[in-house]
Amino acid sequence: MNKIRFNLQYPNKEQSLIMAIVRGGGKQIKKSTGISVPTSVWDKSTQRCNENTEGTVKFKRGLKKINKQLNEISNRWSQIGNFWLSGSISLSDLDLNPIFDNAVKSAKKEVEDEEARTNRTPLRYFQDYINGMTSIVNRATGRCISTRTQGHHIVVLNRMKAFIAETRLSDSFELFDSTFERRFTAWANSKGYAYNTIVATFSILKVWLNHAKKDGLIVGEDYHILPSKGSDSDNIALSSDEIEAIYKLDIPCLIANNQIDAKSSIETTRDLFIIGCWTGLRRADLNRINEAVFDFDSNTLTIQTQKTDSRVTIPLHPFVRQLYKKYNGNFPRLIDKGKANAQLRELGRLAGIDTLTLRSTVKGGKTVTERLLKYQRIGFHTGRRSFATNLYKMGAPAISIMQMTGHTTEANFLKYIKVSKEEHAAMMQKFFNKTAV
Repeated sequence: MNKIRFNLQYPNKEQSLIMAIVRGGGKQIKKSTGISVPTSVWDKSTQRCNENTEGTVKFKRGLKKINKQLNEISNRWSQIGNFWLSGSISLSDLDLNPIFDNAVKSAKKEVEDEEARTNRTPLRYFQDYINGMTSIVNRATGRCISTRTQGHHIVVLNRMKAFIAETRLSDSFELFDSTFERRFTAWANSKGYAYNTIVATFSILKVWLNHAKKDGLIVGEDYHILPSKGSDSDNIALSSDEIEAIYKLDIPCLIANNQIDAKSSIETTRDLFIIGCWTGLRRADLNRINEAVFDFDSNTLTIQTQKTDSRVTIPLHPFVRQLYKKYNGNFPRLIDKGKANAQLRELGRLAGIDTLTLRSTVKGGKTVTERLLKYQRIGFHTGRRSFATNLYKMGAPAISIMQMTGHTTEANFLKYIKVSKEEHAAMMQKFFNKTAV
């Protein structure tokens, strides 16, 4: 049996229906597929639309859909036609109109069902991706993506929902064209977002769009050039003396003097922060400190970190040993991140960490410099930065500190080091004094 063929009903007009033709036994059946196309996109040799034709993403998606329909019609006809023509029945003996009509309908339905699965809007696709994130295995680590990372994606999705709603743009993959970066940046600047927040949004968007492309959704190429590297953060580190001042605060006395609420969990926050300052552990790992192995013979702490899944071994600072004894090795958990950071700033104020500092950030497309007292800038990540900075200033080799912080590149590690030009000069002077003959 001859295969089904396709040609245009009116090839000389701008638009034409696609006809399907079956020949056999001296008879020919010619039926409309019900699909209409611009004649300029039709390729006679392949009997399909030329998907390389210039046009918008939406236009090209339409051509691809038409070709899928024609392929399905051909496959269906091949199956149905061979079934009916098996045995002694020939093409001339059959009324093939209903058979052909059923083939066309079945093919269209199958393609439309596939389109419904794959032709999701970006927001719908992003939400589905996030819902399934924790079952995705990170090839680099072999672990499933953490709920912490999933939380970052949820924040970006909510940001994208607000952007699309407020700018009244279409929830379509055509949104991510050459104008997207400019439009989103302008909107984000109007909201006062920091530049690093904008770049972090782009970084997660690129992950989503890469997956969308792999899943067969038609996505343009412009998203590849979105920036995904932000500017270095202008953060602080506490000196060893400032850390000690916080550690030595007499919390019971401050409560008795009504300077701290008696029901406050500020003492727990202070103690875990001090551990962070002398271990370099992230907040998430401080909440898992009970999973660490404390070896008092070797005077070390060993823990498998959550973010990078790397095992680190850290020498125990005297403050950490004292806190282990205080809690008998059963440390409490931290409270909500925002409240805990507010408590840290209050501890810094009570400890007299009130040096005037300047903080520069890029917001709304402009560099904004603020005058802030040092305690106003303390957060839990300050502990990790303080750990790396103080060891570096003590002369510890960068590679040794990296083994404890879990950094894999020196470039990323050095972003944590908060040493002024004057401090660098003093460190070099000490080095010169040691090497002087």
